[in-house]
Amino acid sequence: MTAMPPERPRCALVMSAGTYVGPALCRQLADRGHDLVVHAPRPDQVSDLVRRGVSVEVVDEEEVPLHGDGSVTTAEGCDLLVARALERFGRLDAAALSPLSLTPPGFTRGPFLEASVEDLDSLCGYFPSTFHALRATVRAMQRQRAGQILVFTSDAGGRPEAGWSLYGAVRAGQSFLVQAVALEHARDGISINVLGSKNAVYEGFPGAPAGTVTDATATPGPWSAPLEAETPLGRVGTMEELAAFAVVLLDGTNRFQTGQYFSYSGGWNV
Repeated sequence: MTAMPPERPRCALVMSAGTYVGPALCRQLADRGHDLVVHAPRPDQVSDLVRRGVSVEVVDEEEVPLHGDGSVTTAEGCDLLVARALERFGRLDAAALSPLSLTPPGFTRGPFLEASVEDLDSLCGYFPSTFHALRATVRAMQRQRAGQILVFTSDAGGRPEAGWSLYGAVRAGQSFLVQAVALEHARDGISINVLGSKNAVYEGFPGAPAGTVTDATATPGPWSAPLEAETPLGRVGTMEELAAFAVVLLDGTNRFQTGQYFSYSGGWNV
């Protein structure tokens, strides 16, 4: 009797893997046996993932920048990320996408009447970034009739708030786009969801002093007090927590969920 070949590990793509939830999510996907395509990782990130026993394909920031020509905000950059997954692993089972604005910093706040059309223009780049990332990943998964995509946005688009009219509206529109695409491709076996976070902090979080935030911890202080005050749980969230919530929408264990927007905000969204 001929022995069956071992089942190939799942392959996951993590866009902007060195920032925000990327490092924690890569670790959790690796611990669940996923081979990884990591885009723009931290310097020590890849060696840690390899030690966890998975194969890693690196697409560094020089190959696909975060902004500008050929970046993850363009069709060229998104297509290259998917092509590297298919070339190295032969399939793409999961994609964690963090579409960026066309230019940093990617957010604006303040009274609506003091905003400029230039402020709005700077934010509208979230739409083409999401468009390109979804097209590249959906096309690959459509061919194999299976896959999971999770798009990270902001919970500023989950509930209207004074002072965040432009940013919140653009982020809400971004989530609407993802949800509509999810319904179009549900019969292709692709599960596509959206996750918006608020007051979940990461290394380099604006206003947080150096050393106060890691992927797993956040040391409270004056910088975090306003965030804690508006959060029903009374604290900020961490990237390890966010990754633990997100990974079940990517690891193949939960594929009967699509077209949903999930708030990760310690109750702020309610």
